[in-house]
Formats: sequence, C-alpha cells, structure tokens
Amino acid sequence: MTTPLDQRPRSGPYSGLTLNSAKRFITQQFRGAELDRPELDARLLVMHALDIDHADMIARGTEFLPPEALDKIRRLADRRLSGQPIDYILGCREFYGRPFKISKDVLSPRPETEGLVDAALQSLRADSALRCLDLGTGSGAIIISLLAERPLWRGAASDISSAALAIAKDNAQTHGIESRLELLQGSWFDAVQGHYDLIISNPPYIDGAHMAALPDEVSNYDPALALSGGPDGLDAYRILAAQSQSYLHAGGRLMLEIGYDQKHTVTELLIREGFKAVACHQDLSGHDRIITARA
Repeated sequence: MTTPLDQRPRSGPYSGLTLNSAKRFITQQFRGAELDRPELDARLLVMHALDIDHADMIARGTEFLPPEALDKIRRLADRRLSGQPIDYILGCREFYGRPFKISKDVLSPRPETEGLVDAALQSLRADSALRCLDLGTGSGAIIISLLAERPLWRGAASDISSAALAIAKDNAQTHGIESRLELLQGSWFDAVQGHYDLIISNPPYIDGAHMAALPDEVSNYDPALALSGGPDGLDAYRILAAQSQSYLHAGGRLMLEIGYDQKHTVTELLIREGFKAVACHQDLSGHDRIITARA
C-alpha cells in the first residue's frame, strides 16, 4: 500500500521520495481522480515546485526531495485534485512555442487558437511593415505571437479589462516586442483609431445554454467575460462584422475564431456587411474554427 504524502517523513532517504517517485505518486492520485493528463500534470507540478525545466527533471530524477519541496508539491497536488486547472496553478500556459503568463483575469489560450496565428502568418507578407489589431486580447497571446514571428509588423491590442492588459504588457515585455505593441483599454473598437492591414480576434462565443453547462474547471476559473457571447453566442461577431471595415485598409483581412457550429451564421453576418472572400478553416480536430475575410 502506498503511504500518503502527508504521512511520510519530510525529507531524505527515509521519505522514499525522489523527484521521479514523487511524480509517479502524484500521477497515481491524478489517474485515480480521472484527470485528463495525469502524468503530464504531475511532472509539471514537480518541476514548478522545484523551479526546474524538463532537462533538469531528467538529470535530477533520482535526487531526494528537500522538505520544503515536498510540502509545496503536496499543496500543488491538492489544488489540482480540487479541480483547479493546471494552467492557473502554474500561472502560465505555452502558446505557439512560448510561455505566456496568465491569471484569473484572462482566458488561458487554447491550442486550437494557434490556428488563428497560422492563418495570419500564411496569408500576409512577412517582408512588409504591416499593422495588426487584436481585439479582446486577454493575455496578448495572439498578437504577441504574431509580432514575435514577424519582426517588421507592428500592432495594437484592445481589451475592456485593465487587469488583462496588465498581463498582456508583462507578456509583451517577456517576449521583447513591447516597443511594437500599443495596448488600448476599451470595449472592442471604442479606443481604436486609424487603419490596419489585419484585424484578428478570438471573441467570446459561447451561447447562454452552453454557458450554463460548462464544466467546473472552465466556469470556476476562466473569466465569464472572455467566454459568454450572449444568448445566441453572436454578440461580438455582430459588432466585429459591422465595424471592422471602418478600421481596415482596402483589401485588409479580418480573421476570427468561431465556435464549432457557427460557420454559417458568422459567414452570413460578414457577407451581409460587404466582406469578400469569406472562408472557413478547420482546426486539427476537424472542427470549423477560423473565419477569414477581405475588406
């Protein structure tokens, strides 16, 4: 029978807990709780507690845990077992190959949103000084990834939340693009001036019925402001469709993430507002995920 962490000696050989054995123990706990990624989450928590990277985890796996690390690992594991998402425990999330600071004030960026970055990078010239606008930026993951990949591009990012913009500012500084990014506080276009070659956004698009049925790991931690798209999930898209052309250069691009069942309604909104070349692209799971259009 495996001795619980809180009943073991605090440190040293008598605890029987090396970095590797702590990871295995927590993996068993997480697997028993039917968490989605038990082994990965356990490894990330051990690394976070010791402030080490993957290479250190491999090289130091047989070292015994110091007492303060054992205590910290136990506290982190308890938070995960209580339902707190791993991203918010770690305070960061990897997106497009880079770490992004997150908090309760921003949506943790999802892997499927990387397709939005891909679409922009593939569609627009890398050798031109383009201007990009990210609406509802949150952590800034989308616009910062674009500017990090395209040194000639400049951008602006707006969000209604001052706390979210503070996180985006930190991330911009971390990735060295803060001199090319203007942060604007306001709802959608309220603080925006000028014209852009690209307007990009992952707006809130969950409708009222689905908001009420969200799993606790989402509803208890992700900000509702970044999730709820109104009764039918389309509130933000109506604003973006109606106003984007006023801020796009002729021929400029609009790129939006959508819910898996919103292809037809968002396409109709954009066509009705005069957008051309409206197209839908799927994510890696085969779901309709990105709408692109030309002013």
